[in-house]
Amino acid sequence: MNSDNKNKTGFLSITEEYVSSNLGGDTTKLNLENGIIVLGDEYKTYVIDPEKIFIGYLDQDTKKDAIVSLSIYLGNTEVTSEHLFIINTGGKLTLIRSLESDMRILNIEDGVITAEIPEHSRNSPLFNCPSCWEVVNYRFINGELSKIE
Repeated sequence: MNSDNKNKTGFLSITEEYVSSNLGGDTTKLNLENGIIVLGDEYKTYVIDPEKIFIGYLDQDTKKDAIVSLSIYLGNTEVTSEHLFIINTGGKLTLIRSLESDMRILNIEDGVITAEIPEHSRNSPLFNCPSCWEVVNYRFINGELSKIE
């Protein structure tokens, strides 16, 4: 098992703990064939897709960190996305920040987070317009996303 796959398992574990803590008492968990994990209660459902775990360097050390993007549903409607920033410090994974945002993380390379951001809000008919997304670069500095101009 390469280190990214080993790390991915740890990032998934932290993500599942976070999601479980945000759900009510009676939660259900489905492990789908493609590796997707669906966790939910009677009100809210979180979808954890292993393809949306972006591993790279977010802080100044040489340990790989991650952003895990979650899809959140109320009933059958996706209401938002949430991004978990998990930092690897000395081999210990720590959830530093969660951010609700409709941005789509594309990758992390050399400390630069590349994401697409919608030009229209989720309640706009143009929200899913394919040409209405802007590509933006960020750095994760002191727990905050800072746009790179």
